[in-house]
Amino acid sequence: MGGIWLRPESSDEVAEAVGDARRGERALEVRGGGTVLSRLGDAARPAPTEDADVLSVEALSGVVEHPAADLTVTVAAGTPIDELAAAVGEAGQESPIEPQLAGQDPLGSTVGGRLGTALASPRQLAAGRVRDWVLRVRYVTGEGRAAHAGGATVKDVTGYDLCRLLTGSWGTLAVLTEVTLKLRPIPPTRAWHRTTVPRSQWRAALHDPSAIIVDSEGTSVLLEGHPDDVAEQASSAQLAPSEPPTLPGGARAAVDPARTDDLVAELDALGCTWAAEPAIGLVHLDGDDAALAGARAAAERHGGRLLRLDPDPQTPTFGADPGPEPFAARLQHAFDPDAVLAPWRWSS
Repeated sequence: MGGIWLRPESSDEVAEAVGDARRGERALEVRGGGTVLSRLGDAARPAPTEDADVLSVEALSGVVEHPAADLTVTVAAGTPIDELAAAVGEAGQESPIEPQLAGQDPLGSTVGGRLGTALASPRQLAAGRVRDWVLRVRYVTGEGRAAHAGGATVKDVTGYDLCRLLTGSWGTLAVLTEVTLKLRPIPPTRAWHRTTVPRSQWRAALHDPSAIIVDSEGTSVLLEGHPDDVAEQASSAQLAPSEPPTLPGGARAAVDPARTDDLVAELDALGCTWAAEPAIGLVHLDGDDAALAGARAAAERHGGRLLRLDPDPQTPTFGADPGPEPFAARLQHAFDPDAVLAPWRWSS
């Protein structure tokens, strides 16, 4: 008999499920909507197997509290991103942790999935990273112990910033059950533009673009704000209105922003399709297995990493295991001393 799917409906049930797994010496894979992990497949996880179960937080869903005047919202971790956007959108607000460009497949359908993977949207040039919007998290450790970190407002946050630590931990440290996020007003205008002119000739004309995405044929720019300001910036930079770009979805490479152009030059030689966010140091790319293997080697030569999506079972998702890192190992032991939560994740 293989592993089973667990769908707890409360934080107490999450703690009970984790405690049972610990006592039974079984591993757990933590999932939100599963839209990322389903793509990673067996290359990223063996669960469910004979000694591993899947713990889904999808049943932990809904807005807990939305004090609109405070520009914050508290939601259960399994809340779909679309549901969050609709709820706060009624007050003219947003939390820019959305996973995608309009019309593209989501990279994490739930709030917990967004925090777990920390895969930011292209708007992070202006909006910042996913972790920048997290005020408080409630979670269950690998010992089955419920805890929380952060506060409901910015002024309440003291001590170690465990919210940032858990963001991007891929379910290896704790199971997120509830999240409090910062909000901001929805910009009155949001418009994509396009140009084939080199960035050096127009970048100074833009005050605060939300996204700059470069590909082999030109550059897409997202401008947000007051309609007059957006129009004036677009005119000064000689940008033409356009549709949102379509980003390659096979892999993401992250390097120091200063090394982005060097990496992109190698991707061209490898035959990869790419779209780069040069100010962020992030490159979206596609290619066959040989091209993406070469892209991973290139990213690592430039001091970065590459995340494969939709890999074959023999392809590492996160790259070669860099070996034990003492500080990370101590953190993982503190949260999950018995390695209950996806102990295979970082070695895949």
